[in-house]
Amino acid sequence: MRTWRMFRFDVRFQWKHGFYFAYALVCLVYAGILQFVEEPYLGHTLVLLTFSDPSALGLLMAGGIVLLERGQGIFASLFATPVKIMEYIAAKCLSLSCLSLLAAYAIHVPVRGWPVSPLQFSLGVVLTSSFFTLIGMMAALRSRSVNAYLMLAQFYSLIFVLPVIDYWGVGHTMLFNLLPSQGSLILLDGAIRPVGWSETAYSVTSLGLWISLAGWWTNRTMKGSVSS
Repeated sequence: MRTWRMFRFDVRFQWKHGFYFAYALVCLVYAGILQFVEEPYLGHTLVLLTFSDPSALGLLMAGGIVLLERGQGIFASLFATPVKIMEYIAAKCLSLSCLSLLAAYAIHVPVRGWPVSPLQFSLGVVLTSSFFTLIGMMAALRSRSVNAYLMLAQFYSLIFVLPVIDYWGVGHTMLFNLLPSQGSLILLDGAIRPVGWSETAYSVTSLGLWISLAGWWTNRTMKGSVSS
């Protein structure tokens, strides 16, 4: 119940501070640019754009929010209440995932229509956004300035974008299958092709395991930050 209340608070906070309006403008710009992409390349371009968008949204916005709230001293008062750190983390993941999902459909539907595999596509957006939200929060909790945060966030996320190389057919290694972003790209490919249940199971399992690990790490890092 507390997580649900915090989720609603986060959505209202994001709405009040113009997050949704800003992303509406971003979606309009993306949709306009995509009109100039030739049809043979449009599908893969949309998938990669969808991958990068929730990744960047979770990574940058989550970190920015954490830096702001910590700087305003919100952590001290918030965690003096019965609110648990994992409830705070879950609310951030859920609220930013909702924004990512709305943005993904706002970009995709006007350009290419409804996804071929909407369930897989939606799972890909939500799980990818959640994972990178956790990465962004971890980077912010270990940083004392915006510049330090931006550098650390890029460092943390660099390895997770490597499967894009495989998606474009430039290079391949089985090691990419160990990364959550490989599962992200498979699920997001549901925008342009049917995604089988075996692929879905692998992708959701991979992302779920990585999200669990990242959630545990974020929780541990935040506990240290709050107690210090």
